[in-house]
Amino acid sequence: MFHNKYLKTRHLFLLSLVAMAPSSVFSFAQAGELPAALVQLGDGQYFSKTALIVDKSKRLLTVWSKTTGGIAKVTEYPSDLGRKEGPKVSSGDYKTPEGIYFLMNMMEGSNLDFSQYGKKAFTTNYPNLFDQMEGKTGNGIWLHAVPDTVSLQRGSRGCVVLRNDAIADISQYIKLGATPIIILDSMAMVPEETSKTTSQALHKIFEDWRVAWESKNLDKYIEYYDEGFKSLGMTKNKWRAYKDNLNQKYQKIAVHFSEPVIYRSKGKVVIRALQGYNSDQHTDFGEKILYLVEKADNQFKIVGEEWAAVENAEGLQATLQTTRASAAAN
Repeated sequence: MFHNKYLKTRHLFLLSLVAMAPSSVFSFAQAGELPAALVQLGDGQYFSKTALIVDKSKRLLTVWSKTTGGIAKVTEYPSDLGRKEGPKVSSGDYKTPEGIYFLMNMMEGSNLDFSQYGKKAFTTNYPNLFDQMEGKTGNGIWLHAVPDTVSLQRGSRGCVVLRNDAIADISQYIKLGATPIIILDSMAMVPEETSKTTSQALHKIFEDWRVAWESKNLDKYIEYYDEGFKSLGMTKNKWRAYKDNLNQKYQKIAVHFSEPVIYRSKGKVVIRALQGYNSDQHTDFGEKILYLVEKADNQFKIVGEEWAAVENAEGLQATLQTTRASAAAN
């Protein structure tokens, strides 16, 4: 009798601890496992050191951050999703998209209908390049809140929805234009060693592509591009001709990348990095974005490419140089 009473009391005590503890204390991830979607996070100087992952099957949003020891889960929040199941395909289908997106702008106060969106909302870049290539339509996919009187089981028009206190808390982890929100049907976890192997393989592809570009080895360079590649209105063949013209125009070029971040979802990869380009006739510094897809032969091919100048380029380059020098000295 005493033994049964003790077990019942202990069970209730443990349940009370779970109820009172912060959500970040308890994780469904096993020790030594990481989200397969997070290949490499930034260090916070330009790219975000945090990432948001939405697990649609669990109706849960988790926040992950780069630490000195690797990648760790920071916290989690229950979330609402589109009223209809499955990935978003078209405008008005009431489905939440699945893929790699970024939080672009923030709205709050008088710019927001509190009854619909709560205290704060963040826009995303849906449809991204992958979505556009697949012919997906629609827009206005946000991460936003709802009043406490609204159920998180109501279903949205496709947005990811949190409580007001959660959206306020999560704001500290968001760097506009840089923090990803990766929406998955189910978040896959992989052993740290597997994550490391994936990271090394994608870094090698990225570096080999850079070397081929810098050495003006056009045949090798173009091998990294998919037949369906498009950028700046150019197909793969036109891109090759464009690069061939530049190779003949410039006697020598140098291409350097810093702080790459890499995200992966269902055979699709986004790589963002700061790019320094120097030639005898042209110099620039900006952000490069590569969109890659995994092919049947386990190779990754570039299907899209973007470049944009960054603000305060000189100051950012100086900061990066200082950081690299400090790391080398240590």
